[in-house]
Amino acid sequence: MAKANGLLKIEGTIDDLTFYKKDGKNFVRRKGGISRERILNDPSFVRTRENGAEFAHSANAGKLLRLALGALVFKAKDSRLASRMLQTMSKIKNLDTTSLRGQRKVQVGITTTEGKQTLRGFDFNLNAPLKKCIVCSF
Repeated sequence: MAKANGLLKIEGTIDDLTFYKKDGKNFVRRKGGISRERILNDPSFVRTRENGAEFAHSANAGKLLRLALGALVFKAKDSRLASRMLQTMSKIKNLDTTSLRGQRKVQVGITTTEGKQTLRGFDFNLNAPLKKCIVCSF
């Protein structure tokens, strides 16, 4: 992997070179990999397409929940909220045992007891868990 030490700090893509910053250092690499058309059409990438569809669904379910809670989440979130929410939604999606692989849904997984338990107690900020911020006794 190349490391850029020049005066110009470029981020983005120029032709087949991608410039990016990681841990405060600038790097450059060539584009590579498999074409989008091949992933979308080649029979050997069926599992990849299934995984992509389920990943997108889980990400959208997490976004929907964050948007539904609106300002409450916006002021209380930490920098890793989206990735932790995606991880939780993926676990819930995996509890959908009725749908085919590639078509599993969070809304089916959340109907299970285990699905509800997975979401229960989710903290929107790991640095300030709700249990430590609000103390109440009944």
